[in-house]
Amino acid sequence: MRLLFVCQACGCHYLVPVGLDYPDGGRASAVWCSSCQRAAAERGATEPVELAAVAVLLAVRALKAALAARPSPAADEQPPRPDRRPSRPAISSRGRTRPAVTRTRPA
Repeated sequence: MRLLFVCQACGCHYLVPVGLDYPDGGRASAVWCSSCQRAAAERGATEPVELAAVAVLLAVRALKAALAARPSPAADEQPPRPDRRPSRPAISSRGRTRPAVTRTRPA
């Protein structure tokens, strides 16, 4: 999942690139979407630092809430069984063919 922001100029939701960097090397804005950021750059407006910090904080909180609300995939599965190894070696096939009762010689 990625962070979802709300543009402070037009109010639309937008996804910023991971790391807030565009592929061309430009810095993405946490306050404006790409079209509003371009328009702000043309008129010489700078991004308010405090508003950008609040936008990142709110986006991180929303992401954490969305992840916490999702059911975990392991909740439906059975927990793994503990390792059940025998405490003594297996009986050989020769050991299973012995008679159950011990024969004794008549006295």
